[in-house]
Amino acid sequence: MKSIIRFFAVAVLLFMGQKGYSQDPNFHVYLSFGQSNMEGAAPIEAEDKLNVDPRFQVLEAVNCPDLNREMGKWYTAIPPLCRCKTGLTLTDNFGRTMVANLPKNIKVGVVNVAVGGCKIELFDKDNFDNYMKTAPDWMLGMIKEYNGSPYARLVEMAKIAQKKGVIKGILLHQGESNTGDTLWTKKVKIVYDNLMKDLNLDPKKVPLLSGETVNEDQNGKCASMNKIIATLPQTIPTSYVISSKGCAVAPDFLHFNPAGYRELGRRYAEKMLSLLGYKSNNPNDPFIVQAPIGFDQLNPAVPAGKVETVSYESKTVGTVRKATVYTPPGYAKNKKYSVLYLLHGIGGDEKEWLNGGNPQIILDNLYAEGKLEPMIVVMPNGRAMKDDSATGNIMAPDKVQAFSDFENDLLKDLIPFIEKKYSVLKDREHRAIAGLSMGGGQSLNFGLTNLDKFAWIGGFSSAPNTKKTEELVPNPEETKKKLKLLWISCGDNDWLLENSKRTHDYLFKNNVPHIYYLEPGVHDFKVWKNGLYMFSQLLFKPVDESSFAKYTVLGTVAQTNIRNAKYPQIFPDNRVIFKVNAPEASKVQIDLGRKYDMQKDGQGVWNVTTDVINGGFNYYSLLIDGVAVADPSSETFYGMSRMASGIEIPKRDGDFYELKAVPHGEVRIMKYFSKGTNSWREMYVYTPPGYETSSEKFPVLYLLHGGGEDQRGWSTQGKANLILDNLIAENKAKKMLIVMLDGNMGNTGGIAGFGAETLKAFENELKNGAIPFVESNFKVAADSKNRALAGLSMGGLQTLYAGIQNSAMFSSLGVFSSGWWANNPKLSDPQYDFMKNNAQTINANLKNFWISMGGKEDIAYENCKIMTKKFDQFGIKYSYSEYPGGHTWPVWRHDLFLYSQLLFK
Repeated sequence: MKSIIRFFAVAVLLFMGQKGYSQDPNFHVYLSFGQSNMEGAAPIEAEDKLNVDPRFQVLEAVNCPDLNREMGKWYTAIPPLCRCKTGLTLTDNFGRTMVANLPKNIKVGVVNVAVGGCKIELFDKDNFDNYMKTAPDWMLGMIKEYNGSPYARLVEMAKIAQKKGVIKGILLHQGESNTGDTLWTKKVKIVYDNLMKDLNLDPKKVPLLSGETVNEDQNGKCASMNKIIATLPQTIPTSYVISSKGCAVAPDFLHFNPAGYRELGRRYAEKMLSLLGYKSNNPNDPFIVQAPIGFDQLNPAVPAGKVETVSYESKTVGTVRKATVYTPPGYAKNKKYSVLYLLHGIGGDEKEWLNGGNPQIILDNLYAEGKLEPMIVVMPNGRAMKDDSATGNIMAPDKVQAFSDFENDLLKDLIPFIEKKYSVLKDREHRAIAGLSMGGGQSLNFGLTNLDKFAWIGGFSSAPNTKKTEELVPNPEETKKKLKLLWISCGDNDWLLENSKRTHDYLFKNNVPHIYYLEPGVHDFKVWKNGLYMFSQLLFKPVDESSFAKYTVLGTVAQTNIRNAKYPQIFPDNRVIFKVNAPEASKVQIDLGRKYDMQKDGQGVWNVTTDVINGGFNYYSLLIDGVAVADPSSETFYGMSRMASGIEIPKRDGDFYELKAVPHGEVRIMKYFSKGTNSWREMYVYTPPGYETSSEKFPVLYLLHGGGEDQRGWSTQGKANLILDNLIAENKAKKMLIVMLDGNMGNTGGIAGFGAETLKAFENELKNGAIPFVESNFKVAADSKNRALAGLSMGGLQTLYAGIQNSAMFSSLGVFSSGWWANNPKLSDPQYDFMKNNAQTINANLKNFWISMGGKEDIAYENCKIMTKKFDQFGIKYSYSEYPGGHTWPVWRHDLFLYSQLLFK
């Protein structure tokens, strides 16, 4: 009889458990409550009823016969979403934004219970009766629709919602009727705590989002209440305040208009999406990029793994050592498991992860969600010495050395012990190593140099013990063949960030696939726990390298940013996120050749994420209410005939213009009085390393910029000095001077600089102003075999004109992205006639006549194609080069890189 009773008891428990888990985890429910702005005080416009995704649903909180809706049933969330005749509410666009940015398998439901004009006391279940006694008659009617208790109705509907979905958050908009009430935050906490208790919710997993009243920038009548609302997170740590700044308002200055509700709802959604771990700026590819709220909180309902301390004999150290081991839920000896070796920092030991990171809880929760491959996690003491405690001077040389010595202990002692004691797979494909800080450095050092032992490697905020990547990855091709996954992560305000960036930069240049993950944070467990959450989900599974660029929260700060500017930031796939603080602007765009509309947040900051941008230097502008201006966060460059912003995008083959540890020349800014123009002019002059102490005379390349630029271009945008420094250091180019001239002649710069008269004026300046000054003031050889002339775009035309007309003065000409205009025969025909009649002389004088283009996308491509056909007809000797990238500085840098190697040899 007892066995029968026991059987039925177990059956009941199983049934109850199954019923408890009948909720669809992919149906996210949000409870919303408050007063009139949550109720919805704006008229519902046609656009608000169109194209509502059926994945966005509302649980009707009252009976609405006219809408064919019954209380307690779900419907597609076509407004009204509160009661039968209420208006547009912020929950409308909240839900729309959520489903637009979540995976297609996730649905969103809202339960909206709100009463216009009410104080927060109405939702206090223990004291609302007292408040009702003073409530006006017009409010009583609304309260009656909720059977006399809005709070009770909210809980009633929430319990119905829990049968189908999972409550993910609470949305509140209330405060106008409590303006000036300094106890408001405590009263909200009473309601929030009651909801958590009555619905069996965990506040660490169910945040409260509370919006501001109409902001003072919109002359809100209750704007003073926002100072009180701002303090809510001090009372409820899991609450977040949603700004109403800039949200458009109704004429009463108490309520938002339809546009205001849409914007405020979007902001609620933006915050919630980030709390769920999603990026909200990429709706075409919803993707969790960080751990969601509650990921590290104990859930008694999920199966738990086991944590134990083990002892093993270390022949390396000559003592018995300890390690902490986590085995997953359901661990069975008849099954083989993969192993992750998880290392601590310089001040920790085998217990540091347990004490600061709750890895067992993180992993248990991930197992319950089906996101992890079964694995054992071994947390050893990475200080391989007899006294391996984290006491005394942890920076003492012997203790630091012990972290390096741990490599032998790990490989020769600990791994064999684990493989003997536990049922594990023993091949490299099923073995991973990762760690934080000092342990991150160990993981990179040990993992990358022992790829026969580890195929999965992770470094979280790796410390300076990380060896140079050239040492760890001396053969990138071999590393690529063996490595399954390399993960490098760090907080953006971590003082050790440079170690991670240095490693990433080398791997990027050598095309070694890896994940470079940056997030907001410092050197602490908040960052490391997130690293474990993200990294562990990728282990021991098929790897999609094409998705690696998505695994980051932040991008890398552009090197062209001004000091301490956080934006623009560049993502690993060369998309760029821009942020601009312009609270008074009505429209802001980024112009990168293509215009991107930016979106304003609650703090008046506009932001946008671009498509993939070409590597190298790119001009860009801000368009603020239609006016093109420079971005105050970036360095400015003279281009497009004005000062414009520029951004340097990482380029895998851009190593030739990087700043390196080689001897460097100098760039001198020279003012000179030109006899050619009878005026003061300026040139930039690069002198090579060793120029000052040398007695030799150097050859000279006269280098010309394009239209809308000036003598600064080749030095600042073109990095001519770094290109030559690196080539000279590698003995690939002769030591030479580069004279970067101002090709703008008088008032005829810009587009007019392409005309015949200005070309002639430039020729005069070159022959009678620039060259005589250089040859009188620098140690240069003054003959044709030691002179070269080159230019890009407009400078290419100047080179064609002055160089061909005076080919006896130069041994080499370089024409980058240029060519005589096919549609301007008045300009080009005389040049062609001259070349046709002097082809033999030109060929005899020029050792190199080098023409290059930026591929078919170069705006000068067709002109150049026609021109070179003419050259072929005339018998003009030239060489041609093509490098993809269009009419841009990355192309011209590459042109100089190739062309300069041909000169003066």
